[in-house]
Amino acid sequence: MRNKKVPIIKLTFLFLLIMVINVSTLPKAAAATNHSADRIYRSATEYDYPPFSVTSSGEADGFSVELLKAVAQEVGINVSFKIDQWNVLKDELKNGDLDILPLVGYTEERDEYYDFTVPYIVMHGNIFVRNNNTTINSEEDLNGKEIIVMEGDNAHEYAQRMQFSDNLILTKTYEEAFRLLSSGRHDAVLAQSLVGEMMIANLGLKNVMAVTQLGPDDLSRIKVNLHSFEQKFCFAVKEGDKELLAKLNEGLTIVSANGTYTELYNKWFPFLVDTVSVGQILLLTSYYMIPLLVLVLVGAIIIVKQQVKRKTAELETANHKYNQLEAQLRDQQKLHAIGTLAGGVAHEINNPINGIMNYSQLILDRINQTGDLADYAREIIHESERVSAIVRNLLQFSRLEKQSFSLARPEDIINETLSLIKTIIRHDQIELIVTVPPDLPWIRCRSQQIQQVLMNLLTNARDALNKKYQGYHEDKKMLIQCSVFDREGTQWLRIMVEDHGDGIPQDIRDRIYDPFFTTKDRTEGTGLGLSISFGIIRDHGGELSFETEDGRLTRFFIDLPATDPAEDEA
Repeated sequence: MRNKKVPIIKLTFLFLLIMVINVSTLPKAAAATNHSADRIYRSATEYDYPPFSVTSSGEADGFSVELLKAVAQEVGINVSFKIDQWNVLKDELKNGDLDILPLVGYTEERDEYYDFTVPYIVMHGNIFVRNNNTTINSEEDLNGKEIIVMEGDNAHEYAQRMQFSDNLILTKTYEEAFRLLSSGRHDAVLAQSLVGEMMIANLGLKNVMAVTQLGPDDLSRIKVNLHSFEQKFCFAVKEGDKELLAKLNEGLTIVSANGTYTELYNKWFPFLVDTVSVGQILLLTSYYMIPLLVLVLVGAIIIVKQQVKRKTAELETANHKYNQLEAQLRDQQKLHAIGTLAGGVAHEINNPINGIMNYSQLILDRINQTGDLADYAREIIHESERVSAIVRNLLQFSRLEKQSFSLARPEDIINETLSLIKTIIRHDQIELIVTVPPDLPWIRCRSQQIQQVLMNLLTNARDALNKKYQGYHEDKKMLIQCSVFDREGTQWLRIMVEDHGDGIPQDIRDRIYDPFFTTKDRTEGTGLGLSISFGIIRDHGGELSFETEDGRLTRFFIDLPATDPAEDEA
């Protein structure tokens, strides 16, 4: 197999980027040779592959078709289009029955019989399943499954290369593929992410979705990008047609410089962020926005701490005779001060952070996925996700006082939390032991907040176990236990979370509830989890306490007053 074009593509792309600086002074290629202007180059597009190829009206249209038309106009050539099945079109180009195809994903196999322009957009594939399918969460889960692919597409070649299954289901179009999946037949569809999302929307499929995985915070979910299923979309010509290939590369350079590419991108990808030059994005995010946001965030943290310190001092000097009331007021003032300030700061930061993440993702989608530039973009996305996690925690502070209390069964709260934590720890080889007796008393609470506290304690326990034990160990256990006790004639509910990790060191036990205090690495936490949890339980009139033994275990106790539903309604 020849490998001559991979370095040529990279060098050509760099050369074209340099040309862009002065290309706006280039004359349109109306000065092309007469025989080129008179010739009609034969092109074609496949049936609907939105938004790159849109043929529902019976005419060739879509982002890639319009881009080729714009390039042809700039270099002074005429192009005609027809519509057919992709498997037919790629053979016609190979045999010389077509001159150009506007939408071809580069692969080394295709490099044997096509010549490619520089890539004009880079996308990744994804797995699509029915909503009730819980067995497919990654590439590894595709082994032995019935996988639907469009015949001859990059997804077909990718599935064969990965040897997922001997039972590939081939279709002529992606519309057929997604309708098959929606009807309950077969297990999954492999397709380019954007094409799959648009197919789901255009066909109105309510029971099909893209596969997602847990995000860095272990709570949110993000869509899977199959990086080994990468599509570098190019114009392709028959092997050896160097003259036409040079014209198309020249045309791509011109439309990139004069704004035509941007106009077409905005027209066909309105759901994505507006495109700007890669240089502007990288310069803005790397040198200005990220440092500015870090400074704003640090300033917000300092102000929050100052507010908490000032409010605490005021309340401590107000009345020393009523210690219990003083403690309650102090905690309420803490939550109020943090919530008010954090909510305002978080809302101000949220929009630019989302913009930075979207622009950085756009860089990865627009350039080759390797090299320093791609690494810088991934680092920007990673750091932005950390800032976004802090923003979410700050917003949680501002929402504590805005939710209403209602009656709830402890069993329901625990079961909801267990369904989440079981997903998170499924690969950790942790034994989960749950003891929930029947007929537990009702509690009046904000259910989602109690679930949040319980989830925070469980994820902390999971981290402690994974830090102490690698793989399976008989003591790698996490316990949840419920009990009821009386305190001064009042019935209370206790939820205990226990792990057999290394315990909490003596020197930090008095600080674990402090805002922004954390023992985790800077990439692993914000230091707000236990502080928020402590405030939530105190806001419910309860207590969050713990006991720990060095090197052996840690137990956290959530104590909440029980409620009689009959008396509550009265």
